[in-house]
This record gives sequence, structure tokens and C-alpha cells, in this order.
Amino acid sequence: MACLWVNVMTVAPSWGPDGRALSIDAPKPERLSEVLTHLAAGLTGERITVAEIVARFGRRGHGALLLVFGAPNMLPLPLPGLSMLTGIPLILLTMQIALGRGVPWMPAFVGRRSFRAADFGRIAEAIAQRVRRAERMIRPRWPYLTEGVSRRLLGLLGIVLATALFLPLPFGNGLPGLALAVIGLALLERDGLLALLGTLLGFVGLGVTTLASALIAGGVTFVFNWWPF
Repeated sequence: MACLWVNVMTVAPSWGPDGRALSIDAPKPERLSEVLTHLAAGLTGERITVAEIVARFGRRGHGALLLVFGAPNMLPLPLPGLSMLTGIPLILLTMQIALGRGVPWMPAFVGRRSFRAADFGRIAEAIAQRVRRAERMIRPRWPYLTEGVSRRLLGLLGIVLATALFLPLPFGNGLPGLALAVIGLALLERDGLLALLGTLLGFVGLGVTTLASALIAGGVTFVFNWWPF
């Protein structure tokens, strides 16, 4: 009996971050935080294009790219035009999720857009630090909230969030960017609880953006109606 127990323990598989069994001889896959850190340390060119980012993270699916393009918008980094640069890829990615497309894709005119390598290196390292803390708590659970119809619904919500992030709306970057990053991490790790959190953050972000837009529009209308020209 002791021999049987030893044999069972010897051949028992380990489990990867996506909840799938791994061979005991298979190397443990890199966590996203490790990929981001290695990328930040290995940038050598002057610029990095959207196409190069998609090629680096696209093998991990739409979730990783939602995180990579969504998270920079919530970081305190003085990069003019960041929401415009990340907004179009986010809109395209969320549309692909809503349509059930399996492999991320970017048209050439979007793929040619680029970041300064030094700026993207700072972004990647800042994201990696935050993702590293989150990876200690997230795990595959409630997968039905990140698959099938639920995944497509997350894509539809993502389209609205990405559009709000792209448009020059007041307070339109931080919360939508955070929500997209959380939803992306949830899809990557198949964590339904995290998907619920991302959905909640998304609705809160849209509510804040809508309220701020309404207040500004009301203020402008008041000035035009009552200001003595």
C-alpha cells in the first residue's frame, strides 16, 4: 500500500494558472507579471509598436491585452494622448471578445501606432508590480462567468468602457481603464469572482463619467443661457 501511495504521488500532475493539469516534466508557465517584467527589462529599440505588443501577449489571449492596454490609463503617468493610443486597440479587442473571436487581431493601421520604448517600459513595470500582488489572490473559480455567453457579455460591456475611455469625457480614463484591466485579468485567469468585480467597477466608472458629463453640459448650458453677451 505504501508503494502504491508513493507511485500515485509521483505521477500526480501539477496545475497551471488556467486550472489545467500540467505534466510533471513540463516547465511552469510564466505568470503575466514575469512576462511584463522581462519585457520592460529587455526593451532595446527607440519605440515599440502596438503590433509588437500584440505579438508578445496575443498568445495569452484577449485578456492579457485588455490588461496591457487598459491598465496604463489608471496609472499616474504624464503621457499625453495615452487614452487615444490605447483606446482604439481596446475597442477592437472588446469587439472581438463580444463576437467570440478566439485569436486577437489588429489591422495594420492600428498595429503601426507606437509608444516610446522608455515610456512603455515604465508602464510595463508599473503594471507588473500591481499584477504581482493580485496574482497571489486570483485563481480559476466560477469559470462559467468568464466563458461562453458570459464572456461575450463582458465583451459588450468592454466596448462601452473602451469607447468612454477613448472619447474626451471628464473622468473617462481611470475607472474604465481599471475595469478593463480587471476584466482582462479575469479572462486570463478564468476567475469569475474577479469578472464580477470588473463588471461592478465598469458600471461605477460609467456612472461617474455620465454624471460628470451631465454636470458639465448643464453648466455650459446655464452659462450660454444666462451670461449677458
